[in-house]
Amino acid sequence: MVVLLAVVLASCSSKYKTDSFDPPPQPLSSSGTAYVMMPRDGSYGGRIYDGSGRTVSQLLYSAISTRLKSAELSPAPESRDQALAKARSKNISYVFETTILNWEDRATQWSGRPDRITIKIDVWDTATGRNLASSLERASSKWFTFGGDHPQDLVPRMMKTFSDRLFRGQRHSL
Repeated sequence: MVVLLAVVLASCSSKYKTDSFDPPPQPLSSSGTAYVMMPRDGSYGGRIYDGSGRTVSQLLYSAISTRLKSAELSPAPESRDQALAKARSKNISYVFETTILNWEDRATQWSGRPDRITIKIDVWDTATGRNLASSLERASSKWFTFGGDHPQDLVPRMMKTFSDRLFRGQRHSL
């Protein structure tokens, strides 16, 4: 009975993992400004999840905008060079680039297969074009659910964790 209870409780929580984190040489300045790039929509098995790129950029924006003087969202996916040029023209300090590497929205409630997401986040110094910080974040949903869970439900915690590390300058050991 105890083992069964432990299995059920373990299946009731989502799992988060940072595969790698390269911190900035020093915490980012709260007087800085940011430009948040919109990634291309995530996909899995040939299926593209419309709007997932916008969702990820909005959630990253939410996680960092209260820590900076100001932040701006990209209206559409663009190349890093385009984003850096736009940020330079507006005198913005940092460019945040996210890449959705994996986005699996499963029917967990009947399949028992969890939703999964993997996101790479890079922070670029606008003036120099140098990479200041990088992180590879991964999460999976609980497999015991009554429905309604989606990969985007995992993103807020991923972005908060990244933001906390970035602005505190913490090193993360794996």
